[in-house]
Amino acid sequence: MRMGKAHLIKISLLLLVLSIGSPKFGLSQDIDGLLTLFQQGKTDSAEAVLSKMSFAYPGHPGVRYARAIMQKDALFAAGLYKDIVRNHSRSQYMAGSLMHLGEYYYAQGLYVQSRQFFIRLIRFHPEYSDIVNAVNLSLRAGLASRQLDSVYVDLAYIVKKYPGKAFDIPEELDVTRIPSRSSQLKNTRESEPVVAPLRRLGEGVPRSSNRLTGQYVLQAGAFGEYGNARRLADQIESIGYSTTIKERISNGKNLYFIMVGDYPDRTAAMSAVDMLEAALGIPSFPVAIE
Repeated sequence: MRMGKAHLIKISLLLLVLSIGSPKFGLSQDIDGLLTLFQQGKTDSAEAVLSKMSFAYPGHPGVRYARAIMQKDALFAAGLYKDIVRNHSRSQYMAGSLMHLGEYYYAQGLYVQSRQFFIRLIRFHPEYSDIVNAVNLSLRAGLASRQLDSVYVDLAYIVKKYPGKAFDIPEELDVTRIPSRSSQLKNTRESEPVVAPLRRLGEGVPRSSNRLTGQYVLQAGAFGEYGNARRLADQIESIGYSTTIKERISNGKNLYFIMVGDYPDRTAAMSAVDMLEAALGIPSFPVAIE
C-alpha cells in the first residue's frame, strides 16, 4: 500500500514532535530538524515544533537559537543571540550566534561592533563552516571603521591561522604591511623611541557645553585614541543620546572615556543601559556623577 507524499510529511512531522523530550533522541537533532522545516518554508509546522520545544526545554540555548533564526524582528533576534553569547558561550550555538550578530551590526552600519563579534568568531571558532565569509566581512568592517592598524594585525593572524583558505582581501589593503614577528623584532631594535609631546590633560579634547544636573551617567567605552572615541560617540548620538568624552590617565597612558546621558537615579541609568545595548550592541554601566 502506497502512501501519498503529503501523508509521509505529516508522519515525519509527528515523529519529530513526539521525539522531543525523549532522552533517546538528541535535542541537537531535534533543533536541526526544526531548522530544516523552516528552511523548507514549512513555517507553520516549524512554529508548532518550536512551541513544543520551548515548553519542554525553556531557556535552552538551542531553542533560543532556533527562535532567533525564525524571528522576523531583527532587533529581538539580536537579543536572543546576545543571551547565548553571554550565558552559553560553550554551547554549539555560540559560533553561529557570533556570526549572526556580526552580520546584524554590519547591516546596520555599526562596523566597530560588527567587527568585535567577527574577530571573536575568527579567533575562537576556526572550524565554523562560514569562517571565510566572517573573515571577509571583518576586513571590510575594519576598513569602514578606519581601524587600519588593528586590521593588519588581524590579517597577519588570519593568514597564519588559515593557510589553506582563500579570502577576499580588499584592494585597499596593502599585503606588504602585514606584520610578522621577525619584522616586528627588527623594527623594535632599529627604530628610535618616539616621545610624545608634553601637554596638559584634556588639551585638544572638545568640551561639552551641557552641564550635568542628574546623579548618574553611563560609561560606554574607553579608547587610547580620541578619533576612535569620537566615532563611537557619534554613533551613540545618532540615535538621540548625548555624549561627553573625558580624558584620564590610567597606568601612565591617556584614555578617552565616553560618558552618555544624564540620569536622576541608578534605575533610570540601568534602563538606558539596556536600551543602548539593544540598539547598538554597546555595553555600558552607570557611574555616579562626582
